[in-house]
Amino acid sequence: MAKKKNNHHLYQDRNSGVWYFQKKVAGVSKPYKFSLETTSVVEARKKRDELLKEIEYHGRIPEMKPSVPTEGKLFGELAQLWAKNVDIEKSTFELYQRDMNNHVLPHFGNTPIDRITSFDIESFVSKLNGGRKYKRNVLTPFRAVIAYARKHEIIQQNPFDNVSIAKKKGEDKEKNSLDLDEINQFLGVLDDFWRSLFIVLFFTGMRIEELSALKWKRVNFQKKTIQIKEVLVRLKGGKIHIKPPKTDSSDREIKLSESIISVLREQRKRTWKGNGEDFIFLNKAGRPIYHHSLNHRVFKPILKKIGVDKKLSLKDTRASYITNSLDKKERMSFIQKQVGHATPDMIIRHYYRHTHAKEDGSKLENAWNSTRILPDQETPD
Repeated sequence: MAKKKNNHHLYQDRNSGVWYFQKKVAGVSKPYKFSLETTSVVEARKKRDELLKEIEYHGRIPEMKPSVPTEGKLFGELAQLWAKNVDIEKSTFELYQRDMNNHVLPHFGNTPIDRITSFDIESFVSKLNGGRKYKRNVLTPFRAVIAYARKHEIIQQNPFDNVSIAKKKGEDKEKNSLDLDEINQFLGVLDDFWRSLFIVLFFTGMRIEELSALKWKRVNFQKKTIQIKEVLVRLKGGKIHIKPPKTDSSDREIKLSESIISVLREQRKRTWKGNGEDFIFLNKAGRPIYHHSLNHRVFKPILKKIGVDKKLSLKDTRASYITNSLDKKERMSFIQKQVGHATPDMIIRHYYRHTHAKEDGSKLENAWNSTRILPDQETPD
C-alpha cells in the first residue's frame, strides 16, 4: 500500500518550487501563511514540525523570525535560487547570466539582500559604462532577483521602487538613420554578395534576427509576402538557436514590393537547394548570418568608405526604413504592421529619426497660401 505524503499544512509554489506553511489557529485573527524559504520537501517538513510544536506549546507562534529566519541571506544565494526556478528562454537566460556574472554578482553577491538600498543600486548603475538601454539590460536580472525576494517575504520593501536611471546629456542626439541618398551610396559600393541582404533590411524594416532565421518556405512569390515566424539567436559557444518571436505582433506577414521580389528571385539562385528549410541568407562561408560579424565587418566599414560619420549600427537599418517610410508619407498603420509593433508609440519614440530636407518648414505655408483669400491691394494714386 502506497505511503501517504506527509505534507499537511504545506503547499509548494508551482513557479518557484518554494514551500509555504499554512495553518489556522484558534484565537489568532489571521491564519499563518508564509514562506519556509526552501525548495526541499524534507527541510520544509522539518520547519513545519517545529512550527507546529510552537503552536501546540504556546497556542500560537510567538516569534516568526527565529523560527523562519530571513535576515542575513546573501544576494548571491537568492540569485542562485531564482536561477533554478525561473522559466525563460535559454538564450535570454544566458544573457541574464552574463550580466549577473560580469556586473551584479561581483558587486552585490556577498551583500545581505535586506541591506541593499536604492542608493546602492543607483551608485552601482552610475559606474556602468554605456547608455540607458545597456544599463537597463544589466539591471533586468538584478531586478528580477530582488522581486523574487520580495515575493517570498525575504525582504519587506523592494529598493527598485525608488530607482531611476539618469539619462546622459545628449544621449538622444546619438540616434541616427540613413536617408535614401545615403542608402543608394551604401548599396553602390557594397560587395554584390551582400547587396540583396541589405536591400531587404533597408526596405522591409525587418530585424536582423528575423532576417537571419528566414527560410525559403516563408516566402510567397505569388502573394508577395514573407511570413515572420522565427528569430535566430546564438547561444554560448556559437550554437545557433531558432525560436519564436518575443511578441504576438512580431509574428506577422510582411508585404513585399516588386523590387524586393526581384531581389529575392536573384537570391534564390544562390541559396535555394530544393528545400524550403534552406536559409535565404548565408554568410560567405555558407553558414547562418551572425549580426555582430555583419555589423563590424560589413556595415560599419562601408559607412566609413562612403564618408558617413553618423553613429550607426546594423539595427539602424530598421530605423532607416521607418524614418524614410514616414517621410515619404506611408501610412503609420501600414508601417506598424510591417515592422511588427502592437502600437505606434514605439515607432515614434524609439525608431523615427528626423532627417533634414530642403522643403522643411515650407509645406504648411504653401498649403495655406493655396487656400487663403488675399485682400485686394489698393492702387496707389
